[in-house]
Amino acid sequence: MSITLAGECMVTRPFSVFDEPGFVGVLDRLRSADLTYAHVETNFGRFSEVQAPSRGDQIGSYFLTDPRVAGDLRWAGVDIASLANNHSMDFGAAGLLATARHCADAGIAHAGTGRDLEEAREPSYLETRHGRVALVSVSSGNKAHEWASPPKATLPGRPGVNSLRPIMRYLVDEDAVTQLKDIGRRLGILRETRSGVEGSSGLLTHAEDGEFSLAMPNDQSTTGSNIFTPSDHFEVVSSANKWDTAGNLRAVAEAATMADLVMVAHHFSVSEGARGNTPPRFVRDFAHACIDEGADIFVGHGWHKTLGIEIYKGKPIIYGIGNFFAQSEFVRRVPFDGYESWGHDVERLGTLTPATHPLHPGLTQGSETWWSSAVLSVEMAQGELRGLRLHPVELGREVSRTASLRRSVGSGKHPLTDGRPFTATGADAERVLERYQRLSADFGTDITVKDGVGSLTL
Repeated sequence: MSITLAGECMVTRPFSVFDEPGFVGVLDRLRSADLTYAHVETNFGRFSEVQAPSRGDQIGSYFLTDPRVAGDLRWAGVDIASLANNHSMDFGAAGLLATARHCADAGIAHAGTGRDLEEAREPSYLETRHGRVALVSVSSGNKAHEWASPPKATLPGRPGVNSLRPIMRYLVDEDAVTQLKDIGRRLGILRETRSGVEGSSGLLTHAEDGEFSLAMPNDQSTTGSNIFTPSDHFEVVSSANKWDTAGNLRAVAEAATMADLVMVAHHFSVSEGARGNTPPRFVRDFAHACIDEGADIFVGHGWHKTLGIEIYKGKPIIYGIGNFFAQSEFVRRVPFDGYESWGHDVERLGTLTPATHPLHPGLTQGSETWWSSAVLSVEMAQGELRGLRLHPVELGREVSRTASLRRSVGSGKHPLTDGRPFTATGADAERVLERYQRLSADFGTDITVKDGVGSLTL
């Protein structure tokens, strides 16, 4: 079976009208595979069928795309897509359910969201001429109200995403422990295991003996955002919620029993500090566990950048597949929260429009990775990896720190970027592939480059 893997689709404009050779060449690669996967990072829906924005505390884009664009993705060759991400609930349960409905209407199999946790977690199955395919889609980094939940007694489950909730531990040395506890006591926010202090509920849910938390006022009605662990060094260590892990591994095991090829897609918008070039520990642990449970391909995304490739037990783990469409600048309507979070004068809301700058992350400065990625061609036979090739693409800007504009739209003060994937050539292709080479080498994976294409050495 030949499988094509495309990256994060922040797609907001119809594109089936375009026929440039550089663009069509990319689409032909998607269409020629036995199976093509992509990650949909938008919501498909009409303004009349969604709710008000469901979040207001995060700087980011609010994605809502004309549902006809789902048809364009299917026209481009996308067969199956993951839907679980930190934008899945941008427009509430109505937007989440509309997205799944419009994908289904377009003929795209999908996984990762649902009317309750069971539906969000269950594998999506797709019949192909070379065998049955399953996809499990998971998201890390969502707000609590975005997690799907199961029904109980007469209470319905909550619509949302299939979550893998991360737990962050902050390892600090003894001097720091003393200082942090002293600060916590002085401010009245120190919470220690077994202390019985009022207001500790939830904050220490995942803490072990000897660990402590600082009950920041805005976190006191949640499960908390910090667990400090005495250590001999400083480090941020992540792990995954044990119930989420167990439930998702059951879904993978089901898929391995019911399908010939199993894919797991993991969207993680959190990191152990700055978004560098190394995936968080909990992502690596989960990827390995999925392969152990029967997954054949693991695809990670969420940082909007390419990361290394690991071959674990003969199966490929792509930790960061990067962007495939980058069109957040063309969101048709931006809610109040978007303007407020970017610091615009909301007293003049009536004068603000979607053309206002800035409104979207990743677009306010040069980015070497936002505007490029690679389409991956994977060959599998009898459950074994037989080949993997990387075909670099650029999304309308030069692949460099300055990200010079190549294909613009409009003539405003801040030029907009077309954001569609074109075949990368020359220095652009070299930079995309060199990054994959360098970061994959950290996992013991050797990638050779020839004629603008990367190949995995098996």
